[in-house]
Amino acid sequence: MTRFAIYFAPPQDAPLTRLASEWLGRNAFSPASAAPSKSLRNGFSREVWRAATSSPRLYGFHATLKPPFGLTSAHTESELADRLRTFSKKQRPFQAPALRVTTISSFVALTLSEPSPDFGNLAAACVREFDGFRAPPLEEEMIRRRRSRLSPKHLENLYQWGYPYVMDEWQFHMTLTSSLDPPLRKHIGAHLAELFAPCCREPIQVDAVYLFRQPGAGDQFEVVERFPFS
Repeated sequence: MTRFAIYFAPPQDAPLTRLASEWLGRNAFSPASAAPSKSLRNGFSREVWRAATSSPRLYGFHATLKPPFGLTSAHTESELADRLRTFSKKQRPFQAPALRVTTISSFVALTLSEPSPDFGNLAAACVREFDGFRAPPLEEEMIRRRRSRLSPKHLENLYQWGYPYVMDEWQFHMTLTSSLDPPLRKHIGAHLAELFAPCCREPIQVDAVYLFRQPGAGDQFEVVERFPFS
């Protein structure tokens, strides 16, 4: 089943996009992929690097606003894009705090150095505005998530919005690794903090969102279109 997601991402030619894409070995704006240089891997073997980046490489470099969803039979991709275009024209650009490399649970990600109510409001608006396009989750997915010891609030979000970590439970993050064991996570985290330091010095300009598409199960997510704010 084809899935779609509404993501924040820096522009295609931004230094952050180029660096993150080189680290992940794939740019969501282009079908080409390549392993990073040995210097960028900082001594990690190709096998370790591939395993450590397999999950974020699949999704492409991004921060989730509306989590991946299949379309209902009553809607089309064209209708989704049209609604997103209209929605984006009503948004106003804003600056978010600078990024920092940190650990969330068992993976390494770029997060905001300070809270951003504007980003939280944008994410919540995307979830609400496009929920009518979302097909209900498959029962096996619901069973899998219910088994993952979700909090009562996460369960409430799962049943209402199809995903646990939305609305007040949403946290901005741009994933850089898969789930890692503590020693490797510490090692890679220190390397990424140094690698991404030049991209973590200035506030983020938020002036557009992106529609991503996953053609089929297991396929990589790819950029469909950029939707600029007014």
